[in-house]
Amino acid sequence: MTNLTINNKARAIEMTKKFEKAASRFGSDEYKALQEARRDNPTYKVIVKTSTAKSKESFKGLTYDYMKKYIAAHDDKDKTIMAEFEMLRGTSAEAKEMNAAARPYGEMKKWFFDKYPAFKEFTENCNKALKKEKAA
Repeated sequence: MTNLTINNKARAIEMTKKFEKAASRFGSDEYKALQEARRDNPTYKVIVKTSTAKSKESFKGLTYDYMKKYIAAHDDKDKTIMAEFEMLRGTSAEAKEMNAAARPYGEMKKWFFDKYPAFKEFTENCNKALKKEKAA
């Protein structure tokens, strides 16, 4: 998007936040361009567009403790997933014996979602429902 655009479909004059700041200075080139656009389109509303960059996936509240509790509730009877979790976290007896470092949180989160894809899907559906509720 350029700094200032005329959206005829939405009947709006759209500008970036940076352009808005520059246009707020009386006499600046941006100020003059905005005033010209307003003169040419007097019935259009002026809108500051926010960035449309996709935000990073976030799963608020997904801590190691939460993962551990979830695994404990959904593990098989041999507790193989919990053993793997503790090994990756560096908390198993074998990992401590070898002075193994814990895997980074991002890797642990990916591993957790690979093991429990239904959990990720459920969380994403909840987030979508909340976004729809906020939009209404």
